Amino acid sequence: MFNTVFKKLMATYFAIIAVSFLLLGLLFSQLLGNYFFDRHERLLLEEGNKINDLVIDYLNGYITKERLDLELQSIERFLDTRIWILDKRGFIYGVSSNEKEWIGKQITTGEMLEILKGRIIVKKGTFQEIWQIPMVTVGMPIFIHGRVENAIIMHAPLYEITNTIREVHKIIWTTMAISFGISLGIIYILSKRLSAPLQSMDQAARKLAQGDFSQRVAVYTDDEIGRVTKTFNYMAEQLEKMEENRRSFISAVAHELRSPLTLVQGFIQGIADGTVEEQDRPRYLQIILRETARLSKLISNLLDLQRMESNAYPIQPEIFDVNELIRRTLIKYEEEINKKEIAILLAFERESLSVKADRDGVEQVLSNLIENAMKFVEEAGRIEIETKEQGNKAWIAVKDNGIGIAKGEQQAIWEKFYKVDKARDRNKEGTGLGLYIVKQIIERHGERIEMESEPGKGTLFQFSLTLSGKA
Repeated sequence: MFNTVFKKLMATYFAIIAVSFLLLGLLFSQLLGNYFFDRHERLLLEEGNKINDLVIDYLNGYITKERLDLELQSIERFLDTRIWILDKRGFIYGVSSNEKEWIGKQITTGEMLEILKGRIIVKKGTFQEIWQIPMVTVGMPIFIHGRVENAIIMHAPLYEITNTIREVHKIIWTTMAISFGISLGIIYILSKRLSAPLQSMDQAARKLAQGDFSQRVAVYTDDEIGRVTKTFNYMAEQLEKMEENRRSFISAVAHELRSPLTLVQGFIQGIADGTVEEQDRPRYLQIILRETARLSKLISNLLDLQRMESNAYPIQPEIFDVNELIRRTLIKYEEEINKKEIAILLAFERESLSVKADRDGVEQVLSNLIENAMKFVEEAGRIEIETKEQGNKAWIAVKDNGIGIAKGEQQAIWEKFYKVDKARDRNKEGTGLGLYIVKQIIERHGERIEMESEPGKGTLFQFSLTLSGKA
């Protein structure tokens, strides 16, 4: 039943307001009823004190019986109250109305005895079943020389008070009903505003699950829901970028695999069917070997890439001499260096430079940077490798005097499968993953890598490592 946020909000707010209004209505009704009754009792007691003075004046002979009756009738009309004056035995000898039949009758109830003992009584309901309608009865003793000599009993019908209270109740409940309706309207609008972004996110999330990453949700507020909506939109943007990267990645991998496989397949087919002459076979086999090596490297890079993006690439720091690691890395490329007659210049600030890092990771970084430099230098080119200390960091720089990188491409070189100057033959052997992997390894160490390049003058890559603190 309550399967949406809108329904739950409406039901919750409705219950809270209904209970609150009901309690407030009952409380106000009770308070107003008590207020009117208490107010009427106070009026009766105030008038009773005035009547007390009149009766004393009458008993002392200061006013006549006619004057007393006239005053009593005036008070009766003012308060719609019947007034009895009794002697100390309980006999009525004075009344405010024309009901003279009460003259001489004796009141012997327990309340009368309480009055004659000097107490004031207030009673609601029928009085000795004399009248069927509910009354407020107030009884007051009249003291003469400190003794109770007479008493006053006033009977005020409750229908005027109850009618007044009933009218006030109508006003209260009508006002509350109108307020309740207005509140429901406000709650409906508020619940819609609160639930609308969630409903939009639900619909957008379903489409995202189906592969439509262009979905966005409109943001109308700056509160928590607005921030959640912005976060959802940010997530959708990232998913869209990831999907674009995935498609680009698959396309690039397919292209990188297709080219060498097509080449290898063509040469093998030519050798197998005899198209390739006997004397040309060693050359074509050498090409096949080179292309299979390229495929092997591509697969290794893809595995490294997968491990990095799944946070499974281990960083195991150890202390080692980075200068010695550079020398050992260069030995692996000795044949190619000699073949291209590349000059290698080592500029070590110190003979030994101890760092704390993942040795295999740093070796892979050096290998990729050196391969990258050799790829873009001309015959008899130059590669400089420099190490130096700066603060608590060791900086390793690899600089070449090759073709350089255009400014428009310098930020893109860190992307997967990006190749500088793709039209050049020298670049066709690359995978476009080397620099991306280099950046990932350095960042996983919590270090920095920087690049400076100028077209036609060469490129400089330098990265930092943490010093071990040992000489």
